[in-house]
Amino acid sequence: MLRIVLLLIFIAGGACAGPWPQPAGTGHLCFSLEGKASDGSELYGTLYTEWGIGQDRTLGLDLGQSEDELDKAVLFLRWPLGREADESGEALFSWEMGLGLVRGEAALRPGFSLGKGILFGRNAGWISLDTRGAVFGKSGDMLLESDLTIGAQTPRGDKWMVQLQMGAPSDRSPYVKVAPSYAFRQGDGRHLLLGATAGLVGTDTVKITLGLWQAF
Repeated sequence: MLRIVLLLIFIAGGACAGPWPQPAGTGHLCFSLEGKASDGSELYGTLYTEWGIGQDRTLGLDLGQSEDELDKAVLFLRWPLGREADESGEALFSWEMGLGLVRGEAALRPGFSLGKGILFGRNAGWISLDTRGAVFGKSGDMLLESDLTIGAQTPRGDKWMVQLQMGAPSDRSPYVKVAPSYAFRQGDGRHLLLGATAGLVGTDTVKITLGLWQAF
């Protein structure tokens, strides 16, 4: 039981998204910059933050900015189903509803997340699936995106993860990307992130990511 509790405490701040609720009055912020590995062009910045508002509810903001325009700005609320999952160690499932701008257009963004704590030897880790679907009010287009993530914490407090990013826009070809990253612990609740993203299907672009994770 103690091992499960420790896993869930780690997971709550272990990655930017996932089904685990933030405890009331606490949260985290993830900021990153991504650019082409070849010349640093096509810069894209993201800011993702979550805050626990009580009763297992988590309020969040998801921002994305390209070089010349705001790409997304979504305010969302997430709530878990099956509150006994924290004690049983079973997978936890959460619903999410967001509203704002996606690809510069007003959109409703429902979603769900599924996750479970796991062990890599003696190291706490997690596996999660985050899926969101944006429904655009003006054009009628849709965008379905899913991130499958597996990660863990090292004995010194660093964190690593590998993410499979998948998308199916209604107006273009589907894509699949793989994104490994490593977060270096800088102090209590703070990590510096170094990662890469490589296209596997629908794109062959390779990008480098630099970021900051901060719990508060």
